[in-house]
Amino acid sequence: MKTLTLFTTLLAVSAAKKCIVKPSSSNDSGIESGEESSLNNLPSDPSNPSNPSDPSNSSDPSNPSNTDPTNPTNPGEQTNHDILVEKARAEGKLPADFKWGAATAAYQVEGAWNEDGRGESVWDHFTHLYPHNVEGEEGNEDSISGNVACDSYHKFDEDIEMMKIMKATHYRFSISWSRLFPDGQAKKEEGKWNVNEKGVEYYNSVINKLIENNVTPLVTLYHWDLPYALHEKYGGWLDYHSQYDFANYAEFCFETFGDRVKNWITINEPWVNCVSGYRLGPGKAPYRCTGEAPRKLANETEGLDLQGGCSYEIGPSQYSPESEVLEANRPPQRLEDVWCSHNILLAHAQAVKVYREKFQKEQNGLIGITVDGEAQIPWIEPGMSEEQKKINEEYANLAAEFRIGWYSDPPVTGDYPQSVKERMGKDLPEFTEEQKAMLKGSSSDFLGWNTYTAHWAAPIEGQTPPTPEEANFENSKRDMWDDNCRGRGDGWTCIPPTLGSQAGSSWNTKYPPTIRVGLNWFSKRYEGLINNGIIITENGCAQPNAKVSRANDEVTAEYFKSIDQPEYADTYEEEIIENEDDKNTIIRDLYRVDWYQQYLENLRLAFVEDKIDVRGYMAWSLIDNFEWENGYETRFGMSYIDFKNDPELKRQPKESLKFLGQWYDENIMQE
Repeated sequence: MKTLTLFTTLLAVSAAKKCIVKPSSSNDSGIESGEESSLNNLPSDPSNPSNPSDPSNSSDPSNPSNTDPTNPTNPGEQTNHDILVEKARAEGKLPADFKWGAATAAYQVEGAWNEDGRGESVWDHFTHLYPHNVEGEEGNEDSISGNVACDSYHKFDEDIEMMKIMKATHYRFSISWSRLFPDGQAKKEEGKWNVNEKGVEYYNSVINKLIENNVTPLVTLYHWDLPYALHEKYGGWLDYHSQYDFANYAEFCFETFGDRVKNWITINEPWVNCVSGYRLGPGKAPYRCTGEAPRKLANETEGLDLQGGCSYEIGPSQYSPESEVLEANRPPQRLEDVWCSHNILLAHAQAVKVYREKFQKEQNGLIGITVDGEAQIPWIEPGMSEEQKKINEEYANLAAEFRIGWYSDPPVTGDYPQSVKERMGKDLPEFTEEQKAMLKGSSSDFLGWNTYTAHWAAPIEGQTPPTPEEANFENSKRDMWDDNCRGRGDGWTCIPPTLGSQAGSSWNTKYPPTIRVGLNWFSKRYEGLINNGIIITENGCAQPNAKVSRANDEVTAEYFKSIDQPEYADTYEEEIIENEDDKNTIIRDLYRVDWYQQYLENLRLAFVEDKIDVRGYMAWSLIDNFEWENGYETRFGMSYIDFKNDPELKRQPKESLKFLGQWYDENIMQE
């Protein structure tokens, strides 16, 4: 298989941290087409208003409706964006039409979980059922759930004031599916939808207020908060019917909000939703995790933590039309995360199909998916041979194909990466030919990427790639490792050396080149396939805190010195660690300021020097919020909220929010 050579000059770094990665001269995309699938096409779902699987309506990636509707008919004609890009690069800046803003997610900020007709999501249900799975105060349900969160349902005007401080031109937020359709099933009969009108009023208000304040909405349709009713009915994303319910819900949103919303993200981070929610749990709802003992549904519960652990509550599920129906309330099954991923990608494609066939031409908007995944950095050490460096470069690309390409290839190229198919064997579901056609180009308008940290990549000593006979899920990555540290300690924290300094979440390390490495990887892999570039839809950090930090990390410092890159140890003093008893350490978030400064510099260089088509940057997150299994004490926000002592949940801007406003003035061209 062809291999990318993006990493051949990896980490040639100046003291000013300005020359991180140069792309190779190769035009190799690193993608090969796989074997054709022989499965039958999915049948049309009669309950779906759009009938998205009708073969006569298959999306054609070459169709002009699938491209940027603002582009001129003549492909040789210079667009307004092209002119802005030329001007910006000449000045060493980002263009005036660059999407600049912050991001949040509905369950993390809205609160009002049972107000005005909103239905339960899986996060509501499982945080209430298993409160020990979230860090918080014993007996205080609000501290371990999004019941109240930041109360943005009632305080959205205050959120807008924070956006103004950072001079946001865009705001990325998500819609709560169960706030619009409490049972998850959107139906239209005699021209009328079965929607919760109070939910419609709220999102109309949000969208209108943003526009009134000169902030453009960037709307995510799904950010992990599946309606619990669908999980109970058929297991949510484990059942192939989920793609049709999602497409129906999306159709309502396009029809209702699309006159004002011109930027749509279908799905946020399918990897996290599926792998963390259906295999690695109980970190993410619905808390499915392979190999755990039964909890509430067990016959013998003595000695079990009935308020924590993995869940068995689930509806009867059918992975595909050809699959058997699995019984309800069953132990987690092998490959649940794989089938969740398969169905969620199809749901994305079905929604895009609806948008392009019914709305895009008239509404003149763009639609894509947001994937996550760490840029893969070949492991290097003093005295390493050139041959070993080359091997590690190859493994870095292979690891990226598994971690990112698994989810980004299908919406762009129409199928899983060839390497994933070869190594997974029969454990990887196949797309039908119709599904491949529907998937191909479904994120050609733009591709969203959430990036935080990076992983080292190298082969595992003594391991060999699986043979075709050995190809399965368990063996698929047995001969490679990718992680941001050389080992793990308690609480999944890294044992030094780490790939950058330790931020305030165990998986979160500061390694600024990752954003430039990743942008180059995407650009090479999908050259000519994405019309409106890549949007960084999340980037940010948790300030080091009492639970996760590593001040004065000499081990990491010595490692980076040994490879002549001392600046990437990025050590810090204890004084920078957040202290809940000293609010100044939270407001004066200098670690986060430095994070944004370095990551944004790498983004700027990727645009100016590497000529990468990057169109936007959304900082995560606008405000401190519910950080999933970490509750409210792990803070990713640029605005401080005292969740313990302030019932009004007042927003206070941190230094990082002000810094971003300054960075915008200095580095983005103004009209």
